[in-house]
Amino acid sequence: MGLSRIDPFRVVLIAAGLAVLATPAAAQPGDEIEMDQPPAEPSKPAEPGKPAEPGKPAEPGKPAEKDPKIAKKWLVTAQQLVLKGDNLSRAKKPEDAKVQYDNALTAFEKAIETGDDVNVYFELANLEDKIGKPDAAAKHYRVVIKAQAGVRPDVLKKATAKYDDVSSKVGMVTLTIKPDGATITMAGAELGTSPLAEPLVLMPGTYTFSFAADGFQPKQAELNVEAGSESERTFELEPVKIIFEPVKPHVPDVVEQAPVVNSPSRLPLYVGGGATIALAGVATVTGLLAVSQHGTFTAGDSSASERADAKSNGQLLARFTDGALLGAVVAGGFTTYWYLFKYKPGHKKPAETKPRGGLDLTRRSGSPASIAAKVTVAPWVQPGTATIGGFCFAGRF
Repeated sequence: MGLSRIDPFRVVLIAAGLAVLATPAAAQPGDEIEMDQPPAEPSKPAEPGKPAEPGKPAEPGKPAEKDPKIAKKWLVTAQQLVLKGDNLSRAKKPEDAKVQYDNALTAFEKAIETGDDVNVYFELANLEDKIGKPDAAAKHYRVVIKAQAGVRPDVLKKATAKYDDVSSKVGMVTLTIKPDGATITMAGAELGTSPLAEPLVLMPGTYTFSFAADGFQPKQAELNVEAGSESERTFELEPVKIIFEPVKPHVPDVVEQAPVVNSPSRLPLYVGGGATIALAGVATVTGLLAVSQHGTFTAGDSSASERADAKSNGQLLARFTDGALLGAVVAGGFTTYWYLFKYKPGHKKPAETKPRGGLDLTRRSGSPASIAAKVTVAPWVQPGTATIGGFCFAGRF
């Protein structure tokens, strides 16, 4: 048959068939699909004060904008990743298949965030059931079953059958916590506040729950969940007890304060004594050195230069010795003065206010008793009076 006899219409049909067959082949093992950004063409950045255009990733902490076109591309990507994971699973490459299934989960979630097609939950639940997450699959099958609109009849029928199947692998727990608004946590993760909108879907095992509310005592409970079970548990928190105690009148404590005696400081004694000893030591050393220089100066075998050096050094050492001796005398005098006239008098015991014979030397007038001194000692000399040690005694008896 020549080329001129080829039917153009038949060629178009063959090309279309090849395109259809090539669609699943686009997800062959070894290909990589980026999951960080949505599979959409780049869009222009939003101007200040305006929302971002479709195709731009949502900012962290903000819900993604609804865009059916982007959601459709996420869905197609997820479906291709599932096919790729199935091919790797049949090729006995479970680790590579798991990577593709995890990427497919992310793509399905992106399709749900950016779209409003409830039927996507059915495909997501199928994948979760396939990879061994029946608890998550049961939640998403239930979303499809309880949807009021937008679910295709065939999808609703399949979701109902699948939900009955996975329900036998998990347990349903309905928690009722009193009071309402109590925070419910499980293994450190917050599940929500009471009352919960839906029963908890859990894998078989033992779980520890914590409940807390303002004004109530926190509480913990341990629940055992079995496969295919449905249970309801009610917990009531106890209010915190508030005890009111009457305010007692404050009675000031009467504390008898001892008279404050200002003791003189010992620091001047330490400083003066230390300075005296140090300066005396310096004077002794420099004096001995000066004597040795004098011996060199008077020695008969010393040269003229040695005598000159000895004379100069001896004079210098003699001056140091004189200065040190003078400083030692001054420091010793100051130390003696401080001890005799400052420190020692302050350590004398106060005189008895009442003699042994019982004579009271205090006066009493409408105020507290006061002590009147009968003898006054002052460093004062009056002509015609006798003095003892430079002190004059005067007073009345």
